[in-house]
Amino acid sequence: MAESNNWVVEDINRATPNLAAIRKFSTGDRAGLRFENFLQEYQIDLILHAIKKIGIEYYEGDDKAGGVVRKGKLGPNFFRFKTDQSEYFRRAQIFEEIFDQQILGLVNFFPRVQEVASKMFSLAHGVAEHHGRRMMNFTVRVLPEAPIHRDWMPGEDSGLSFAPQIKEQFAWNIYLKTPKSGGQTRIYNEQNLALVSKGSEHCEVAPRVGDLIIFRTTHAHEVLPSDGERLTLSGFFATTPEKLLFWI
Repeated sequence: MAESNNWVVEDINRATPNLAAIRKFSTGDRAGLRFENFLQEYQIDLILHAIKKIGIEYYEGDDKAGGVVRKGKLGPNFFRFKTDQSEYFRRAQIFEEIFDQQILGLVNFFPRVQEVASKMFSLAHGVAEHHGRRMMNFTVRVLPEAPIHRDWMPGEDSGLSFAPQIKEQFAWNIYLKTPKSGGQTRIYNEQNLALVSKGSEHCEVAPRVGDLIIFRTTHAHEVLPSDGERLTLSGFFATTPEKLLFWI
């Protein structure tokens, strides 16, 4: 069994949003949502120019499946520094100021991402904090491929003070550059990694410049190999009893 009529990523048009599809995703009946042309071409050009000026850091990192891969990031992500939280928060403080001035000062897209999620779940939003220390709100990521995995902060023994409040966890990605071929996000209708196989029900999302993708990270997912650069603005958010929390 591969793709089904229900386990799909629904395309959402800004002018005439499919409210029924959004409701179905919010209750777990759809694999994800694609908000078409979330960023316009001129906005992407401004962001890419800013990223080039700041510079992406490349490093060898854990691929969440026991391997080591070359990654590119601009701004810290907690998974990389989970054993050195002081370094994560040191970098978060530095890069939040850099992002505010050099990216969000040109294209203030992040509040729009928060607003989309807030309307979806009828919850207020904020950036997560750990004992009063603010988490990084988003990152710039070069990710040519990723093995099958799931992301679930409460299960990672992170020690983060907000983790026990999390009810559901989601990823969001805005595509800035897409490869010549490949680079699809494959989302499985299965949360148990041990039960995922080639025949498991799934859907695939092809990367398209300017689109915003949102999906549940507790479902097994992977990024298929890319032929060319795959560059995104990325982060997580979670539902809690009080509000949505964003971090990376």
